[in-house]
Amino acid sequence: MRPIRIISFTVLSIVAATVGSQSGSSHQETGLKSNKLVSEETYKRVLDIVFPRDEPRGDYYLVLRFRPSFHPTSQVVIKRGLRGLDKVEVIEYTSLSGNIYMKLNELMSHGGKEDAVDMAKLIKVRRRSLQVTIAQGKHWHTSFLQSLGESLKTLRERSEQFDKAGTIDVVLDGTFYDIWYSQDISDMSFNFYDEEVSDQQPNGQLKLVQWMNALRHDVEKLK
Repeated sequence: MRPIRIISFTVLSIVAATVGSQSGSSHQETGLKSNKLVSEETYKRVLDIVFPRDEPRGDYYLVLRFRPSFHPTSQVVIKRGLRGLDKVEVIEYTSLSGNIYMKLNELMSHGGKEDAVDMAKLIKVRRRSLQVTIAQGKHWHTSFLQSLGESLKTLRERSEQFDKAGTIDVVLDGTFYDIWYSQDISDMSFNFYDEEVSDQQPNGQLKLVQWMNALRHDVEKLK
């Protein structure tokens, strides 16, 4: 993790370009055919294919997607079915092909065609479906809403910092954290860039990112 200070709001674009340039550099060093990078649109389309998030709805539905710079890409889905059921389903997706962004760029460097459907067929994913108690599900759900509120407060404070000083602190070589939340007929989604995923806890600067990483670890321990 490398914290830097920049005078800009275009944090995500800068970070994405940095990650991309790193991949391109490694391709040149290994003498591969091309250093062309996969487009953001194709990359996200591949993720949506290998990590489905259009599961049937119930009482509430959470999708947590982790897009690291270097670690394996993964996703966790939490959903509670119709009221009255005593279990909450958890679905864990883990890329066995490692970091999917790096894998797609590797395919491109060997002359592969940028086709999301064909590329997705080359990504190996482990899928685990588990059940936890309603009490555990409620704990995750409640702590999600609490961490969301705290994170929005932090983002407001960062905005105020920018207004006063004209600078903001960001992290290079981190992870994109995507989250989709549905409750009844209401939907919302968020995208954050924060510290790279790791085994160290708490992991992340925003409370919501810390919550996502803590839940990821909880799910990894489930059998």
